[in-house]
Amino acid sequence: MHAFLRESFSPTRAGDLETDIELRFPTHSAFCSIRNGELLFPQINEAALVIYFDSAEHAQRLFSGIDNVVEAFMNGRLRSNGHLIWVFQTFAAFSKTAQTASAET
Repeated sequence: MHAFLRESFSPTRAGDLETDIELRFPTHSAFCSIRNGELLFPQINEAALVIYFDSAEHAQRLFSGIDNVVEAFMNGRLRSNGHLIWVFQTFAAFSKTAQTASAET
């Protein structure tokens, strides 16, 4: 998941997002931090923003723009611990792959 996040991250699209993020899956979690437009992978056990996914594959499909984030949220396939604005900023920060794919079509 870290490699996917690194590849998909766009410092420009991260804007002023400054937080620790936990991507929580049924069997494990992946942690990252966005600070000053930089993506980091700190050794932490708790994050301010938690985004819950039903699988890592579904998370990648959402970040890549293959699946619709709003639709997944409305259908209960995507949840968070609040901070809804941060959730959408996070998806924007990792939308480099989706942006590239739409530019190629």
